Amino acid sequence: MTINDPRDQKEYQVSGDKYKAEYDRGSADVASPAIVNRFHQKDDADSSSEAHHHTLGIKKDQAAPGNHKHDGTTSLRLLEGVTISGAKGGNVALASVIQALVKLGATDTTTA
Repeated sequence: MTINDPRDQKEYQVSGDKYKAEYDRGSADVASPAIVNRFHQKDDADSSSEAHHHTLGIKKDQAAPGNHKHDGTTSLRLLEGVTISGAKGGNVALASVIQALVKLGATDTTTA
């Protein structure tokens, strides 16, 4: 038994739905699939960054998969929103690249 766990009561309520303790919490098989499905009908998937459930994707409140590549398909592009400017043959373009990398966390220790 867990202190103040409503599931230890004979009946408990979650989001207005009443449930009965239909399982023995001491067993490895704590809840029936039907009970788990009822809980997940009202899950908080992607509802906010604080949600306990997240699907995989590139939207604001989704999680990125472990094999994401920052290419815009499985996660946001790494340099999305960053503009690099200047002539390709001059130092202005290089300075622009350095500035973009600093925005991403790089430290600029270059000298003039």
